[in-house]
Amino acid sequence: MERNWTASSISEARRVSMGARAYLKPVMDGADVISAYERLIEFSSTMLEHAREDDWTKLIESEVAYVGEVERLQKHELDATLTEQQQEQKLNLLEILLNQDKEIRMRLTQRRTELEKMLSSASKKRKVDNAYLS
Repeated sequence: MERNWTASSISEARRVSMGARAYLKPVMDGADVISAYERLIEFSSTMLEHAREDDWTKLIESEVAYVGEVERLQKHELDATLTEQQQEQKLNLLEILLNQDKEIRMRLTQRRTELEKMLSSASKKRKVDNAYLS
């Protein structure tokens, strides 16, 4: 029987393969934290690419993976000890994330404005059509 692997099933398989330790709070070290932030940058870069291409469906799909990684990082990052170099690296990665987030939000705001204009035009057209039909 062929198995279709998803991100959650792979995650579950990893948890099962880790045994009892999987039920304890996983411990992240500094390198794990940096790797997690680098993954966030990959997700964020993909989201930004979708926003630049006006591919809102793919943006939302990518955001699901991004949010999952953020939640995982939030749960486990607090106990990690980072070296001074890792702290600087983390700050640089956060700056990249914030800049990408800013552009994504700007593009989403522009899209919302476009949609509001289209809805307003459709509403006005409907009112005019109804006035002529009356």
